[in-house]
Amino acid sequence: MGILIKNVQLLQDEIGVRRDVYIEGSKIAAIDKMPEDFVTDETIDGSHRLMMPGMVNAHTHAYMSVFRNYADDLPFEEWLFGKIDPLESKMTAEQAYWGNLLSMMEMIRTGTTCFVDQQMFPRMAVKACADTGMRGVITRGLVGSDRNDEGYIRRLNEAFDEMEYGKSEPAANVTFGLAPHAIYTCGEDVLRHCAEVAKEKNLFINIHATETQYEYESCLKEHGRTPIAYMRDCGLFDGRSLLAHCVYLSDEDYEILKTPGLSVVTNPASNMKLANGFAPVPRMLRDGINVCLGTDGASSNNALNMFREMSLMSLAQKGAARDSLVMTAEESLQVAVENGYKAIGLDDKAGRIEKGCLADVILIDEEMPNFQPKHNWKAALVYSGTGYEVTDVLVNGKILMRNRALTTIDEERVNYEIQKIIETF
Repeated sequence: MGILIKNVQLLQDEIGVRRDVYIEGSKIAAIDKMPEDFVTDETIDGSHRLMMPGMVNAHTHAYMSVFRNYADDLPFEEWLFGKIDPLESKMTAEQAYWGNLLSMMEMIRTGTTCFVDQQMFPRMAVKACADTGMRGVITRGLVGSDRNDEGYIRRLNEAFDEMEYGKSEPAANVTFGLAPHAIYTCGEDVLRHCAEVAKEKNLFINIHATETQYEYESCLKEHGRTPIAYMRDCGLFDGRSLLAHCVYLSDEDYEILKTPGLSVVTNPASNMKLANGFAPVPRMLRDGINVCLGTDGASSNNALNMFREMSLMSLAQKGAARDSLVMTAEESLQVAVENGYKAIGLDDKAGRIEKGCLADVILIDEEMPNFQPKHNWKAALVYSGTGYEVTDVLVNGKILMRNRALTTIDEERVNYEIQKIIETF
């Protein structure tokens, strides 16, 4: 399908420069000059629109949107083990499917085109990606005491089954990884086994890392090392790994996190709401560590809006450091977009508006009052944007939202199904 986005402002251009962007199939075919043999099947008027790459939500739990506003204003341990875990254990695959769709509704509406998910029901996430057109990186959550643990073996086999299922869903833009949940829910033998399997099957690792002070201090006491050093010694950093949170770090940890293939995902709203602190994002960036941005699940964040998250990240870092220069708008956008694609291995194919890049792009209403006057687009997006200025979303060249109307999701049906689910709580 050939799509022409006509007369649009590109984020990388000076304010007032307008371009024509040609999209053919899944990629950007050209900018300004129409390619030979290009057939325009649809034209989108970009006269009052800003075009930028879609956001990457690098850490979330999409099925958990059904728990939004259910367990709030609680200590971390009570929130997780007292409220959320008991509900998760009762959740059905069908409920997880509708939870995924609700999350995707919100993510699409606020400009997220790709998400990295730690799932209990990966097949439902794959199905939701196929049905909606979103790009997903799906990882099965794993827990257990050792590699012979019955529950661990079952979950690992489920992960392999879901990977095979994903191959049978050509409409789903999905890739896979393994997700040992955390060092406090996985025994050392499980962590080592996950590392071995990931290396054997060329899968990446997605794990919660040093999220709380208690986790950090307990690891020092039990293993004589920080959580980061402990995970390294278990082999989890031998390939591509994505570490969510990283709030508590030692000087040695910063050196470890420079390991090629490692990326950190900061989740500012979740960390603040659960009173876990602030990840040291500015120092990690200065040290050359690839830091990307995630929302975490809606049960701890209450929103899956990357514009909100991007603003919170920058403002929280400035406030915590008492330094207005510690994190700029440009750096915040890089963390939310380019670094996310790098973390999942797509930095050579996405995250830019250039010929040959994947057409994972969003259009934003330039005329919203919170964007006036137009002095600096990057600052406007980070400090003034809410996410709901997004008007159009394309993933892989497919239109998922057109003039603020979702094209692949029946919102009324999703809301109806979610209401039915929460009545069972």
